[in-house]
Amino acid sequence: MTRDIERDGVLLGIKQFPVWRDQTQMTRHDGDIFTIENPELEAYKAPLVEELLRRDKKQRKEKPLNSLAHGGMKIRNLEQLNIPFFDLIDARAKVFFKLITKEKNAIVDDSWANVMQHGEWLIPHSHQRSSLSVVYSLEPGNGDSVSDEPLNGHLMFSDPRLPQCCPYAPNFVQSFFRPIGDIASAMVIFPSHLTHMVAPYQGDKPRITIAWNINDVEVPGEVVHVGEK
Repeated sequence: MTRDIERDGVLLGIKQFPVWRDQTQMTRHDGDIFTIENPELEAYKAPLVEELLRRDKKQRKEKPLNSLAHGGMKIRNLEQLNIPFFDLIDARAKVFFKLITKEKNAIVDDSWANVMQHGEWLIPHSHQRSSLSVVYSLEPGNGDSVSDEPLNGHLMFSDPRLPQCCPYAPNFVQSFFRPIGDIASAMVIFPSHLTHMVAPYQGDKPRITIAWNINDVEVPGEVVHVGEK
């Protein structure tokens, strides 16, 4: 019998966690960007962090990155890890999507982990195959403690509609790149068409995020991973 994670929750250690807590507070930002914090999960992330760092080391040895601007090493097939912590945040990302869109379905078109090391960053880009994207801050690193740069390793957004019209209209991202601060265990959901980037990371510990592109229907065709070998 198939387990219903969304209904039953996930066991982490000896504690059963619901996929979505009734007391979860969503914060809305310009551009239809929403954030939630998940501090109750912070103590349980170690198995996922350790596995991603192991894979990061292996992939960097086998296929070194050809640019610092591709967001670090991307690790895929996360659903095959068999790590309960990932199962929980994966289910939470889907419920977040359903709550924002009021849709019954949340179909992941693509998901991956980004492991960023010192000096790596992510060029401005958007996602064309999904309606909403989600990012979970698994390990924000220590950039803020080793550098005075205020945007060190931060996820930032710009609204591509700004140059054409309405730069001061309600619900537009008003500044060219509006930063969303990296908070451990925070999750952000945003329209996939928003241009976003990650500023150069100056920390000396890895910065790790998990990302999803989600729709309410399945999109035909193959996902193209630009910049990956």
